Amino acid sequence: MHTFRKNERLGNYRLNSILFSKGKHFFQYPFRVTYFCMPEDSSRKIFSGREIPPGVIFQYPAKCVIGVSKHHVKKATKRNHIKRMVKEAYRKNKSTLYTFLQDRHANCLLALIYVSGKALPFREIEKKVKGVLGKLTEEINEGGLQELPAGTNED
Repeated sequence: MHTFRKNERLGNYRLNSILFSKGKHFFQYPFRVTYFCMPEDSSRKIFSGREIPPGVIFQYPAKCVIGVSKHHVKKATKRNHIKRMVKEAYRKNKSTLYTFLQDRHANCLLALIYVSGKALPFREIEKKVKGVLGKLTEEINEGGLQELPAGTNED
């Protein structure tokens, strides 16, 4: 559970487009969080018509992408350092989100965009990521799960 494997990362073009076009978002300094939560059975519609087993798409309850704004952090080495710290903080604290989603039989697409212009210390980033995951569970509780829009399974 304390890993951040490749299948937990969001890298599929179709899933990315669903997340950023239909997802909800909120801001909690220093992150802009975009998320799209759907029921497990609804997530199978994404790739319908293809010969992909249902368990391959979402082996884990959440898929996450982490980004750092190039507008705010100019140096690539600094952006990569911040990404590594955010990934580590997410990896250590994602278990609460996973149990929450498994209890509700849901899958979630998640984007954590770091928008601060300065690099915070790791302990502070970890505290902020915990806060973001807590607020995310509250948002999902209040807003419920979203259904996939019609036409997402077309090529």
